[in-house]
Order: sequence, then C-alpha cells, then structure tokens
Amino acid sequence: MGNKHSQKTIRRPTKAHLLTLRAETTCPLCGKIFDTSKTVQQLNDHLTICGTNFLKDKSHCPIYLPKDDQKINKTILKNAKDYKISKLSLQEKSKIDLDTKIKDLKVFINSKKISWEKGCCTMEISRNDLLKDSMEKIEKVNLQKELKITFKGEEGLDAGGLFREWFNICFKALESDELKLFLVSDSNEFSYNINPMLTLTKDNYNYFVFIGKLIGKALFDNITINICFNKLIYKMILQEEIILDDLLFIDNPLYTSLHNLKDLQESGSNLEDLGIYYSIDLQDSNKLSHSFNLVDNGIDKPVKDIKDFINKRIFFIKGLYEPFVKKIRDGLFSIIKKDIIQKFTSDELELIINGRPFIDVEDWHRNTIYKEPYYSESQIIIWFWEIIKELSQKELSNLLMFSTGTSRVPFGGFAALESNRGNVSQFMIEQGEYQEGQKNYIKAHTCFNRLSIPEFETKEEMEEAIKFISSNEIIGFGIE
Repeated sequence: MGNKHSQKTIRRPTKAHLLTLRAETTCPLCGKIFDTSKTVQQLNDHLTICGTNFLKDKSHCPIYLPKDDQKINKTILKNAKDYKISKLSLQEKSKIDLDTKIKDLKVFINSKKISWEKGCCTMEISRNDLLKDSMEKIEKVNLQKELKITFKGEEGLDAGGLFREWFNICFKALESDELKLFLVSDSNEFSYNINPMLTLTKDNYNYFVFIGKLIGKALFDNITINICFNKLIYKMILQEEIILDDLLFIDNPLYTSLHNLKDLQESGSNLEDLGIYYSIDLQDSNKLSHSFNLVDNGIDKPVKDIKDFINKRIFFIKGLYEPFVKKIRDGLFSIIKKDIIQKFTSDELELIINGRPFIDVEDWHRNTIYKEPYYSESQIIIWFWEIIKELSQKELSNLLMFSTGTSRVPFGGFAALESNRGNVSQFMIEQGEYQEGQKNYIKAHTCFNRLSIPEFETKEEMEEAIKFISSNEIIGFGIE
C-alpha cells in the first residue's frame, strides 16, 4: 500500500530477443513457470498464445492489464468527481421512521402497478444463454405488469415460482467467477464487491443496468433476493458519504492499516520515516499488480498528513466503483422513483432488498397455517418442527428457498410473506400424496408459500426427505 517501488510486472519481449531467461519467470495469466533454460522467444510465444486465449475466453468481461494503468488513472479520478453526495443527509433520513418510508414505497408502487387482470408480460428464456437472453428481453417488457417466465424446452406454467427461480439464477450468474464482475470482499462478513479492475465498456455497463432493474423489479413485487452485495455498494447507490469505517466492509487489512497509521500520527510519529507515498498498488482477479497515483506524480510525493491520504484513498475508491454503481441507479430508478429510494438509509435498503439474514424458526412456526386434514397437533406437523429446529441456518435457507422461492425472510418476518401477486400469503403445510413402498418426496408450491408433505410412516423417513431438500440448493425439482 503506497510503497514507492511498486511490484514489477512481466514486460513482453521483442521477437528478435532470443537470449535465455536470466531468472525463473511465471506467466501472469496461467501461472506456467519458465526456468533459465528457456529463451525469451519461447516466453514471448507463450504470452502471445496465452493472452489471445485469455481475451477470447473473457472478451465479454475483460479486466484491465497493467499497461493500461497510467491511461486509466485520470479516468478513475474524473469518475470520483462524478459521485455527488445526496442532498438528504443520513441524520435527516434517520428522523423518518422505517414504517413511514415503507408505506411511501408501497403507495408509489400501488399507484404504478398494472393489475394482473389487465394482462401480464412473458419472457421465454434460454438457460444456455441466460443473461444475454434475459437482458435483451427485459428491455421489451413493461415491468410495472406481472412478469411470467418460461424456460425454453421446459414444460411449466409460471404462477410465481419460475419467476422467483429466474431471479435467483440470474444473480448467481452475475456473481459467477466466469464474469468477474464481482470479487469477494476481504472482510469478516461475506459479501461481493465490484471488481475494481473492470473495464468501462458498454457490455459491462449493461450488466449493471440489468442488476439495477432486477433490484427495482424485486422491490416492485416485494420479493427478497439473496444477492450478498457489499454494504459500500448500497451506500453508493444512495449516494451517502463514504468514510474510513466503510472500508472495513471491502478491505479489512486496508482499514486496519489506515487506522494504525492514523493512531501513529496522532501519537506524534513522523509519517515521512515510514516511506508512504500518494500511490497504491492493487491486484486484480488474475493476481496482476496495478499501480496508481492518488495525486499527480503521487509515487514521488511522501505522505505527511494521514487524514489527507485517507481522504484521497476514499476519493479514489469512489472513482473505481461510481461508473458501475451509477448504472445500477439508472436501472433501479427506471422502475422505482429516485426520491422514494433515497429516503432509506443504506442499512434499510439492504434490509428491504435482501430481507433478514437470520431465519427464526419460532417466528416461522407462529406464522404457519395448516390445511385439513393437518392441524397443529398432527403427528406430521409435530415431527416437522422438531426436525427443522435441528437444522443449521444454511439448511434452513435451502428449505426456505425450496418452499417460497427466496432464501431470506422478508424484513417484516414470516408474517409478511406474500404471494407472487402481492397478497399476504402465510406459509402453509398441506397433505401430500403418500405412495406405499416407494420413495416419497416433499413438494413445494412456491407461488403460494406452500409445502405438500406426505403422511410419512416414521419420523426418520420424513427427516430423510427434509434433509434431501435442506442439504442441497434444489431449484426446479419438486416445485410446482
């Protein structure tokens, strides 16, 4: 962080250079090692092939290469200036209670929502080309209408379950290692942060507009989605002020280091003795090192004031992420009015989008109803609650996903579960068909938050069926 002498990267040699390598060298893309018996020409040929393959395979979402660092440094600092702080301060937002904000959001949605009785929009999506197909077709539908999803080559009538499944698999694809849109944050709390080395291309921008539209549609239809975005992303969506403590969510070591430097200066230490400069080194997802200046010729300017260095470090972070967060805003605000969204704090926005991360079995139990012949004292019902009380949070999340199409509980708890059309729809357990001498499975009707449980003969048989669901992320199987 900020050392004057940055880590050196491999420079591609000229074809005329046929001397043997002076030292063992590693390809920065594939990790292949070239020892001193290899020539520079052999290394050069490998880099050409490896680089071509890399660009071919990753052309849909390329990352910066070190040669681009100086070129994009000014662009990053320019993008940082585009991040304008919201006129509504955090203190002003906190004066408005959450219930009032949610009420305003619902009033807005109800004023814009087109009743299912007036028709719906449909999208037929190819699983083999999920994102491209979804991004193209979402531009052609009215998202204020009910949206129904079908998958090419698959039978099924969408009563809400396929729609929720589509949401979840889209986000899984967007968070995938293949795209490299996001990296796992280096913090104690698991979350995804935007890849800081992502190039400013039309294709990449389109991904983030799509993300914004998915978030907007989720809010519009009051469904929770498990996207695990970093808290910094939510703050930047709302254009809140970024402070040092926010770095804890994206880079714990950086946060700790800056805090230690701050303490050192406050204790009277001379920072110039530490050899810190106004420059930083970042690594991308391929472990390539990138060097940037926080100010003009920052690599030659020693840091004398750590508060100024922290401010410029935060300013730089804004420049890295703002172009993509702006596209999220564009997509989100095309569905939900900006003024409505910006009343929420970042913590509140995360809550209404993601729901509660902790699944309270007692809350689930209190807000469950039963369809005859089952009732609260039925043996099957007693076994059900005994079994799920022993499940881990991950297993409960899988079971909830199977049952309702979402892996998190709405911010209002289980009492706030809704159907796909926005009506309150309590979790229900009904009797399923039991076939003697055959393997019996539990079925889900995700559009109605309903489980069909056969009348198993033993608790062990029922536990096996529940474990089959809770131990796996089952999508599509046994869902109606």
